[in-house]
Amino acid sequence: MKNQFIANELRLTYYKNESLNVSDFKKLNCSDTLSNAFRKIWNNNEIEIRESFYAIYLNTALKAVGYFKIADGGVDSVVVDLRLLITPALLSNAKFVAIAHNHPSGCLTPSQTDKIITEQVVKACGIMQMKLIDHIILCAEGYYSFSDNGGV
Repeated sequence: MKNQFIANELRLTYYKNESLNVSDFKKLNCSDTLSNAFRKIWNNNEIEIRESFYAIYLNTALKAVGYFKIADGGVDSVVVDLRLLITPALLSNAKFVAIAHNHPSGCLTPSQTDKIITEQVVKACGIMQMKLIDHIILCAEGYYSFSDNGGV
C-alpha cells in the first residue's frame, strides 16, 4: 500500500528569458504594445511557414507575468486546447490574458474559426474571473486586433 500512486504534484516553473527586455512587457494596454510583445516571443523564422498560438498573462497593472506557447499547427490552422491556455493563467495568478496566432498567408482577416476560439476564450476567462483583453492575428508585416475591431 505504501508505494501506490496517488497523484502527481503540479508546479509552475519560471524561466527568465535573458534576451527579452522588461520594458517591452510593461503596460500592455493597447494592440500596438501587445503585438510588439508577441513579436518578441514569437519564433519569427516560422511566422510565414506555419500557424502558432501564444498567450501572454498579465496582472492587474497590465504587466506581463508570463507567456506560453499553446500550440504549433500546420500551414493554415492550429488546434487550441483551452485547458492548456487557462492553466498557466491560473497558476500565475493572472487577471488578464492576451492571445495571438499568426496567418502565414499574410491575410489579416479573421476566419470564422478565429472568431469562435475568441468567444470560447472570453467565456473560459470569465468563468475563472479573468478577462481576455485582446486576440491578435500576426502576419509578417502587420497585425489585426480583435479588441480594436470590437471583437473582444
